[in-house]
Amino acid sequence: MKLLLYAAILGFSCWITSEVFEIIQGGYSPVVYYLTSAYHFFAGIGIWGLYKRQNINRNTFNTVSAAIASIAYISFTLFPIQVMNSGLPILEFLNINPLYKVISFIWFIGMVLFSISVIRTSFFPKWTGNVMLVGTIIFTAIPILGWPVLLVNINNIIFAATVIYISVTNLKTA
Repeated sequence: MKLLLYAAILGFSCWITSEVFEIIQGGYSPVVYYLTSAYHFFAGIGIWGLYKRQNINRNTFNTVSAAIASIAYISFTLFPIQVMNSGLPILEFLNINPLYKVISFIWFIGMVLFSISVIRTSFFPKWTGNVMLVGTIIFTAIPILGWPVLLVNINNIIFAATVIYISVTNLKTA
């Protein structure tokens, strides 16, 4: 159980680091792509640590939401590297590779459901589920609405810090 929580901490720490590098560098770089790739992999594993901590009553909804989110995260592991190697902007790469649009939708559904499971079970503070839910919606909406990338970065840092918070606070009792 602790290893899964450490995976969540590592993955979401990679995400924060990649967002900070992106802000400092003013865009994507190999460091950002590789850190984002690591984030996807470790988040896909780490979400099971959060699931196991909150799923005391063996709730099917929690299991399904964690499975959907985990599969989507892990499916995205190579995405940043493929984008980097293609030399294309992300949205253009997505248009050429529509499978990733499907995976994005699956991730969105998984994270909305997982956020709801966090709110419903009340094992973690309800505000953490709310931050995750709003963060998932904002992350998805910003590129569609064409808002500044800096808003995505800030949103992602807040989201990741929230997941790290619940992971760290639960290490003691895991």
